[in-house]
Amino acid sequence: MKNKTKAKKLIFGSIFICLVVLISISPVSAYTLNNLWWQYENAAFTTDSSVPSSWSYSITQSLSEWNDADSDFYFYQLGGQNNKFLYDSLGSTTTTLATTKKWKYTDTSYLSRCEITFNSDKSWSTTGESTKFDVQSAATHELGHCLSLGHSGVTDATMYDTMAKGETKKRTLHADDECGIIAIYGNA
Repeated sequence: MKNKTKAKKLIFGSIFICLVVLISISPVSAYTLNNLWWQYENAAFTTDSSVPSSWSYSITQSLSEWNDADSDFYFYQLGGQNNKFLYDSLGSTTTTLATTKKWKYTDTSYLSRCEITFNSDKSWSTTGESTKFDVQSAATHELGHCLSLGHSGVTDATMYDTMAKGETKKRTLHADDECGIIAIYGNA
């Protein structure tokens, strides 16, 4: 009887140790995925004439940030595309800084089009001014939605669901954001 109890303790102890080891080596991610993706490994974007021309560099940098994520997907800029950055009123009483609208091909999970609209009723900056929202951070976040990433539970991630005035850390992808794009499009 004593040997059976000892054997059970040994088995449960071994299982517990194995679980601890597995948990400690398993990657932990908080990104969420939507069930749509680009059929091909790239998407061309254009910047609508409604977007202030002074934002050009910030938008280019946000596209480049995702391109540097070591995935098999990349963005590029080309005029006359359906994938656009826009600047329009989303309402002065809303807390929404920008929105991403996606379309898909009928009866598929493939994205056909993506539009990012910055709320023109908000104050924006390309230099990280403390009293305004950062264009590059918002663009990088919204491009994550165009890639079909949802919001992350990691507060330092670009895909975290809130952004404060003057916050620029979302310009740079967090490991969680990179894991998300690689989960969808594969590693380069």
